[in-house]
Amino acid sequence: MADDAPSFGDRVRYQVDRFLSWSPLARFVGLFGLSFLLVLTCAALAKAVMPPPEDPTDTFDLFEAMWWAMTRVADAGTMGDDKGTLVRFVATLSTLSGVFVVALLIGLVSSTIGDKIEDLRKGRSPVIDEHHTLILGYNEKVFAILRELREANSNQSSACIVILSETEKEEVENTVKERLEDMGPTRVVVRQGSPFSVHDLRKVGAGRARSIIVLADEEAEAGDEGQDLAAIKTLLALRRIPGALTKNHAVVELLDSSRRAVVEQLGAGGVEVVAMAETLSRMMVQTARQNGLAAVYRDLLTYEGSEFYFTPVGALAGRDFREAQWAAKDAVVCGVRRAEAGAPPVCTLNPPEDFTLQEGDELLVVAEDDDSFSLTAKHEPTVPEGFSGATPMARKPERLLLCGMSPKLGDMLREFDNYVLPGSEAWLMPGQDKETFTDFIKREVGGLKNLKLKHVEGDPTAPEALKRVVSPDFMVAMVVADTNRPVDEADARTVITVLLLRDMFKAFKDKRPRIISEILDTRTKDLLEQDYGADFVVSAEMTSMLLAQVSERRELNAVFADLFDSDGNEVYLKRAACYALLGYTTQWLTVQKVARQRGEVAIGYLKLGGTPIINPKQGEAIVFAEEDRVIVLSEDDSEATGDQRGGTLSEPPSAPLAVEPKTPPEPQLPARSGLLPPEGPKPPDARPVSAGPRVEGPSTMPRPPLPSKPKA
Repeated sequence: MADDAPSFGDRVRYQVDRFLSWSPLARFVGLFGLSFLLVLTCAALAKAVMPPPEDPTDTFDLFEAMWWAMTRVADAGTMGDDKGTLVRFVATLSTLSGVFVVALLIGLVSSTIGDKIEDLRKGRSPVIDEHHTLILGYNEKVFAILRELREANSNQSSACIVILSETEKEEVENTVKERLEDMGPTRVVVRQGSPFSVHDLRKVGAGRARSIIVLADEEAEAGDEGQDLAAIKTLLALRRIPGALTKNHAVVELLDSSRRAVVEQLGAGGVEVVAMAETLSRMMVQTARQNGLAAVYRDLLTYEGSEFYFTPVGALAGRDFREAQWAAKDAVVCGVRRAEAGAPPVCTLNPPEDFTLQEGDELLVVAEDDDSFSLTAKHEPTVPEGFSGATPMARKPERLLLCGMSPKLGDMLREFDNYVLPGSEAWLMPGQDKETFTDFIKREVGGLKNLKLKHVEGDPTAPEALKRVVSPDFMVAMVVADTNRPVDEADARTVITVLLLRDMFKAFKDKRPRIISEILDTRTKDLLEQDYGADFVVSAEMTSMLLAQVSERRELNAVFADLFDSDGNEVYLKRAACYALLGYTTQWLTVQKVARQRGEVAIGYLKLGGTPIINPKQGEAIVFAEEDRVIVLSEDDSEATGDQRGGTLSEPPSAPLAVEPKTPPEPQLPARSGLLPPEGPKPPDARPVSAGPRVEGPSTMPRPPLPSKPKA
């Protein structure tokens, strides 16, 4: 026998381990078999030692012996009447066997119940709900998504949201209860498992869900690529679930928009891709150029208040778009969705007045809820005789201060270039040395048509570095978050920079630039006091709101993509003087009528120091002041109307942008990058600036002429 051969005790322990590792049912079957063998053995011994009965008619066959043994195995008290040493010995042996069996039975029952409770605690039981919203993944975005879906389901009697993640069920449930408290009619069911596992996806009813939200895996170690590959693996698993991506749709959060085509191909028509890096870049640029736009987007993306809905044209088929606008009761009609034969449906925002509605078209409306409006009104608004709006203001080149470094910076600069006039500048303080940053600009930005870039040395979190660059000549100071850093560290740097800029801008009084910052964690926003003109784009919050909107109505993905793009129609805040006589009472329907004459759709207004009012009461009377703004959907931010938009502005910029160096000039960077050396650009020739449809400037009051030597 080999030295390492297992002993008899090892063999017994091994078989016991095997027995305990069986399934609960198999363990109980095994225990029953063991009990039967013990009873049979004790019965055989009892029959052998039992004395002959005194009554010849009494028999003690094997079945009687088994009954005798079983009563003593099950109950020790039955052995009290036994007589004879051998009989009592066998009875005692049977009782001890019964104690062993009962102890083993209690242990197995306790273990089985404990395992079941552990399964329930860890969320391993299947979900039997139908038409629920399934969230795959768990991070900070989950809480904002739950808040939005809670609002969306507030008019329902019962709704269900299922969360599947690898985080422990107890942790998720406790955090959700702590952060959200009462969820109203919405139940939140949490299960622990892998979004890549077909078994786990079946367990949470992926094929029976109404919609699926696939969150980016923030724990992936490979950065953006790893997070996007995790989403692709999830889609591959969903393809193997009957009903998934065919009877429902998945909203996939991607960080790299270049992978959109691959993901859409995998989804086979059942996937809506939300490229968050690209979307947030565009949103940051638009909100930086218009004061208050961040709050408008938050209102449009949240289910609190009014948001976008689609509704069939019904009896309006064959009529013009202008008639649909005045047929809407308690809503604003702002677009038409049409499905052409053999092509996917296309939504047209702000179509022409004579756009003819067809059978099967859907109207895009801004309303408080999907059942709070109708198309039965007969409004006939009029414009006061002789009203022609305010004199359009000349647009001018802009100067932007951008602090911080972000992978989205290249997209943001290209997007800025689509909006600003030639001669505009972006002063960049990324906190990197010039050579490294120049390589980034060459790689990510390329050539720019209108925007000139200037690198500023220094760390934006250092007061001395910021003091060298702050100036009232900047239209806006933007602070971006470095998503390559941990969330807490990135937000801490943003908060420091914002607080420093606020303190330094106080000296400029009414000429101080606005500040807009990107926050990664929703909770960080509460640490910043909104004491003046400071807007926030909270990445996690905006992402969550958009994912929730698209999960409820997938058609809105194309609508928001169009709104955030520099091409086509976007949301603009224009001076109220263009739509109403300042200081006089004006009906909201009259404002809408003026906007239609200008080729725009008015969806709300913003009064100075207040919050945006989206979809106001149609009979509301408003008194506008000089600083108030009307929120419109328009092709550009020009204040001119109709054919005036394509011409030259009424007056050229009062002074071209010019920066004179205080230090010796450094070598010129390659022209392709568009990055200016520290001495700044040479003054452009003073001439009228064209106001074409895709070269757009701010809708704010013109800034005073820039000094010839601003602070470097």
